Formats: sequence, structure tokens, C-alpha cells
Amino acid sequence: MKECVERLVKVGFKRNPRKIFDEIESISAVMLREGWRLHDTCFEDGLGCAHLFFEREVAEGEEGSPE
Repeated sequence: MKECVERLVKVGFKRNPRKIFDEIESISAVMLREGWRLHDTCFEDGLGCAHLFFEREVAEGEEGSPE
């Protein structure tokens, strides 16, 4: 079974591009350490936010269980 989660990063036209990519990299690193893999990304029209979609395999009965 797959578990999916989405993370948002605010982009905008006034934000420093380096800070945007640093935030994307930081979120991705945390998620990778927690067993997630980056499945897909997309940017909203108008560059409002970047959407990061992560997935991970979970055994039956593990979904939603506290760690």
C-alpha cells in the first residue's frame, strides 16, 4: 500500500530564488530521511506555490499508526 503526502513551498515573484530552492531541498531531505521518495513536483500558474508530492510504501495496518 502507498501513502502519499503533499508539501507546499511559497514561490512568488519577490522571493529570492536561492531561498526557494534551499527550502525545497530542506523539505526533501527531511522527507527522504523519514522514508519518503519525491514522486512529482509542479508549480502553480502564476508561481504562487511549488507542490512537492511524496510517496512511501507502508505495510497493511501501519498507515496512521503513531511512531
